[in-house]
Amino acid sequence: MKKRIKIIRKFKDCNKFYFPNEVYSAPEEVARRYISRGDAQWVDEEEIIEIEHEKVSIIILVKDALDYVKRCIESLIKYTNDYELIIVDNGSGYETKKYLKNIDCLDYTLIENKKNMGVSYGWNQGIKVAKYDYICFLNSDTVLTENWLGKLMRGFKYSKEVGICGPSTCHSSTMQTMQTLKGKHTITDEDEINRMAQNLKEDFIETAVVGFCFIVSKKVFEKIGVFDYKRYGLATHEDIDFLWRASKAGFKSIWCTKSYVHHFGNKTTREIGINPREIRLKNKVIFDKRISDKNLYVENDVELGKVKEIKAKIPILMITWNRLEYTKKAIKAIKKNTDNYILFIWDNNSTDGTKEYLKSLKGNIEIYYSDINVGLVPPMNYFFEKYKNSKYVAKVDNDTIVTEGWLDKLKEVMDELPLFAVEANHYLMLNYDIKENEDYYRHLYSVDFKGSKLYLSEMVGGTGILIRRSMIDEPIPEHKGTLSGWIMYQHSKNYVSAFYTGVWIDRLDQIGTNQYKKSDYPEYDKLIDKMRPSRLRPKKKIIDGMFRETYEKTKDWYESLENFERN
Repeated sequence: MKKRIKIIRKFKDCNKFYFPNEVYSAPEEVARRYISRGDAQWVDEEEIIEIEHEKVSIIILVKDALDYVKRCIESLIKYTNDYELIIVDNGSGYETKKYLKNIDCLDYTLIENKKNMGVSYGWNQGIKVAKYDYICFLNSDTVLTENWLGKLMRGFKYSKEVGICGPSTCHSSTMQTMQTLKGKHTITDEDEINRMAQNLKEDFIETAVVGFCFIVSKKVFEKIGVFDYKRYGLATHEDIDFLWRASKAGFKSIWCTKSYVHHFGNKTTREIGINPREIRLKNKVIFDKRISDKNLYVENDVELGKVKEIKAKIPILMITWNRLEYTKKAIKAIKKNTDNYILFIWDNNSTDGTKEYLKSLKGNIEIYYSDINVGLVPPMNYFFEKYKNSKYVAKVDNDTIVTEGWLDKLKEVMDELPLFAVEANHYLMLNYDIKENEDYYRHLYSVDFKGSKLYLSEMVGGTGILIRRSMIDEPIPEHKGTLSGWIMYQHSKNYVSAFYTGVWIDRLDQIGTNQYKKSDYPEYDKLIDKMRPSRLRPKKKIIDGMFRETYEKTKDWYESLENFERN
């Protein structure tokens, strides 16, 4: 994700001069580094920096209305961090059930009910499995915006009595829909929705918020229990009842005006043929009687039903063109040594039986057959676009043998550090006169990680690699007749990546650092030599200071992360 910064003093980086008062959109890691050095400042700190907050359990109740559910989940993935997702399926139809079981790009808990158990019951099921101290109840016909959750969590700092916080919206029966937002629930354009959010001013107003989206602190549940499904049935007034009981118990409810959640409104009830107005009138009578009952506590006695913990599947790209035996071994290693993945294979019109072999494969594999050999860059761009909602994507060449747990170990690195990419250790093939990987690594800034080393670099290779998908913000450039597009992209972005010695993978065409084995596929290698002529050139000697700029830049980047965490 790019962040806007303003240059405050002249400096040079990557052969480019930056001058005071110029404004740039830079990758977040780069922006933070410039700011930590005193070279730049945020243009608008509140809008630019992701607002840090405690982790939140988010419960989404689903009963069909699939198109809205998809939009809600997509916006959640795009605009939300530091959360766990709990989806409660309240007896949806086949297509919705299928979708809910196969959201491959994130981890989540799925609770399945055979029939519609109602809003209160489903929320209470979610509460039973929630891990964190703050629980968000989010309607499935909503769309989220930049920093919505961080802005909403700020409300709990208003006073120690705050127990519930809700955002602004365009569709509600309360003051949460301010005059400027009324009637805008029909807007569907994402950019326009975000502009609406950006125009809001921050304030914290004590008022009863409503249930399209609100966060509750667990201390409230501990004092008054959960939602009263026995009184209110399928829907409406369960939120009003809960807030009334919370208020009676001494908790404040806060409207956080700067947080915006776009609410289309009543999409589930309409799809299942329920008239929300009729239910609301009926349940209002029940609530009016309820307020005479002095017992505020409601026990969570719901049954959970079927609960599944679903892990995100990381898409892996493999590009094939002939080399059938290599391909067989590479795919066998992925199947044996990898968990939670989708293997996407792009075949560049193989002619040696590879296509026939690929057609025989089963399991979590998808294959695209190209009519011509288009090289490496078009398949990469197609793959990145196809899996744009995934947090991470991976790439493995068809001459690479991955080892047990390789992907999980690379993911541990990426979960810990905001790198662009991390590459497993293997025999390097570089245009430098080196005999061991260490001859190159020793010139890079290193970080200890779980008993192994991370060597930070501005560029890594293209196999055994895990990539942060959100940082690919434009297509990889294609340089016809070369293999340099991936390297050129990294060079242009000024990102920080790493080689990780905690994972080893083998290359079928190498026997050591800068050492190819006798070719098993001479025709293939002839083509590669034309596209990568540097492979045939004399190796350059590494001299002291050659990588000093990279060393200092990555060192500054890492230290800026440490400083940011301390602050």
